[in-house]
Amino acid sequence: METRVSAAGKIVIRDMRHVSDYQDCARLQQEIWAFPEGQAEIVPASCLVALQHYGGTCLGAFDGSEMVGFVVGFLGTESGKLFLHSHMLAVLPAHRSRGVGADLKWAQRDRALAQRVDLVNWTFDPLQAPNANFNINRLGTVAQKYMVDVYGVSDSPLHGGLPTDRFEAEWWLESRRVVERKRGAHVVPEGWDELPAVNPTRDVGNGFCRSEDTLRLDLDNREILVEVPADLNEMMARDRELALDWRMKTRQIFQNYLPRYRVECFHRAGGRCYYQLGRHERLPLGFRGGRRH
Repeated sequence: METRVSAAGKIVIRDMRHVSDYQDCARLQQEIWAFPEGQAEIVPASCLVALQHYGGTCLGAFDGSEMVGFVVGFLGTESGKLFLHSHMLAVLPAHRSRGVGADLKWAQRDRALAQRVDLVNWTFDPLQAPNANFNINRLGTVAQKYMVDVYGVSDSPLHGGLPTDRFEAEWWLESRRVVERKRGAHVVPEGWDELPAVNPTRDVGNGFCRSEDTLRLDLDNREILVEVPADLNEMMARDRELALDWRMKTRQIFQNYLPRYRVECFHRAGGRCYYQLGRHERLPLGFRGGRRH
């Protein structure tokens, strides 16, 4: 099965099927995450072959014969619920403005539904605003689980030496919000900017903000806001101490609120970025996604 997407030329998205495809995927991991030579975090070609052969999904995006992006996932279960865990998604920088990442994810959705799997999950850094916008606004995921330093210390410069705290994105493939995103529909909730903020911030110069030390951890509103940095990568490069301060404060916030709330929206306004959390009764993983949103 192949998916052709038109952008500034034709990109073909297809299953990896040749040894050279899996080798290209391993090479792209090294190139994109810039791990030190020999770093064990790379998933080697031999493992990718086995992963796809036994029910996983390995898709590549090809510009001619060149692989320019990929998405890799494997099947898992929790509380008896079968899902696809999307372990890696990456696109070469020169192709990221062409919608290749989104097309890889929608192709992954097709593969999962063909296996009668209606949930895909993956992890992403809560402080990476571009990833939040992509996952929540473009794809329609929600998040109700926060994991502390889940991958341990990483040598990739993309992680900046920060603890690898992550959200677990839940992509309920047949839910209304995902079907709407597939059609390109995304409605911004009215009045979101008037919601109470858990972490008031102050400008500290150089285009950065710092979250105040006094956090509002006792809110009980139906919906609340949590501000996050607009450009974590720039902050890590110029003020790692401030980036670490953001990590530790937002860790405290999300650990406090996610048992009762879930991340449902992401907003950008005036150079600032905010998650919108909605209060909910936590539902078991086995509850079908098509009826939960």
